[in-house]
Amino acid sequence: MKRYGSVLAMTITASVVLACAVPATAQGDLGFDINVTLSKKAAAELAAKKEGIVVFASYYGDPKRSAEKHANEVGQIDLTPQDEEVEIAGTAGHARISGTKVDTKRLDWLAGPPEVNVNVASARKSSPDNLLSCDFIDGPLSDVQRKPVTLHCGLIEENVDTKLRP
Repeated sequence: MKRYGSVLAMTITASVVLACAVPATAQGDLGFDINVTLSKKAAAELAAKKEGIVVFASYYGDPKRSAEKHANEVGQIDLTPQDEEVEIAGTAGHARISGTKVDTKRLDWLAGPPEVNVNVASARKSSPDNLLSCDFIDGPLSDVQRKPVTLHCGLIEENVDTKLRP
């Protein structure tokens, strides 16, 4: 009798584990982490101007055939009615993009997994113009969720080569 009880317990445990093994985006976890670094000149300029940094994220994807009528002007489904913005100190650092601005009902309209576009700019506290030129992200959300992605920024006048990440 004991033997059958332990088999039943293992079966129930395995079922629970498998039920939890749903991809993160199916569970609604659309968040990820970004680290922003600055060149020496950018760090000095932002410090002198008491300027902040803003990380912008928007989510999108390719439509299913049945959802093409919901696609934007470039043929994609916008998952965020507006960008998620996270402000961090002008000394650089960590930003957590939560994904809470995603309209999760629209995920059903996608032919594949969601993608994300991330850009970084100065917070425009000291000037109406952006001061930074930064690496950016444009691709599968799953790639960005694996580990924090580092985006490097320099002043626009430094003419730094920006890179597509991750």
